[in-house]
Amino acid sequence: MLKVIKFIFVVLFACQLSGCMGGPIAMQIASSIATRIADHAVANALDVQDGPSNRKVERKDTDPDDVWMAMATSGFRPVDPNAKALEDATPEEISVQIQQANSLVRVEVFNLLIGDEKTAVLEKARAIGALNLPDRREWPYWNVATGMTENDKKLITFLIPPEFGKLPSGAQTVVELASPGDLNIARYKSNTLIISHN
Repeated sequence: MLKVIKFIFVVLFACQLSGCMGGPIAMQIASSIATRIADHAVANALDVQDGPSNRKVERKDTDPDDVWMAMATSGFRPVDPNAKALEDATPEEISVQIQQANSLVRVEVFNLLIGDEKTAVLEKARAIGALNLPDRREWPYWNVATGMTENDKKLITFLIPPEFGKLPSGAQTVVELASPGDLNIARYKSNTLIISHN
């Protein structure tokens, strides 16, 4: 009975807060109280149905088994480099193991290749077996450009993905330098233009 009186008192108090800002607060308080009462009713019903002893199980302090020990002590073991594998390897195998990632360089776009020039570059790459060449049906959507690398001032030819659009002369882009037999590809577009004054 005491719980019901408390509940009615809280509901009346919440109704007094039902002004402009108090309305949502009163609703929150009423919802919280209703949820708490429902939780207690469900817990009491479970105690009656299953008995209180099933809900309060005391755990024994047992010795850990092998599976528990394996999980508790698992971790990363340090990996020692295998120098013997490199001693026995041929120079070709070593170069393949070392050459895992291509470098990225900043490039200033000089011009876009169009028409026969673009087709000739793509056909040459296809003839030598370039792995990163787009499908032949997608060639019209890709651009091919020439540009100068920022650090070593080397002229390179590279693919520009369709999402980059047509880069104007003087634009900068970051290009992934490909391994021999593949085409360089623009990976990141930069919004800066380089304007040279002669």
